[in-house]
Amino acid sequence: MRHLTVDRIDGIYAICEDKDRKMFAIPKSELPTTLREGDKIDIDNEGVISVNGKATEAARANVRRKEDELFEN
Repeated sequence: MRHLTVDRIDGIYAICEDKDRKMFAIPKSELPTTLREGDKIDIDNEGVISVNGKATEAARANVRRKEDELFEN
């Protein structure tokens, strides 16, 4: 299974990044219509793509925590 993060939406593609910072352009037509920048997606061995809601929310919570720490002063 491959785990990617949606970096940005660029025209008809979602530009995604893996843990090694390798970038992939995936046609938006192959992705869930609810996809947003920052979402974590999983691609299984059969090529089925799904949004990983738990991983997405954990990453967003981590960013919020870091922002809170940064702007606390």
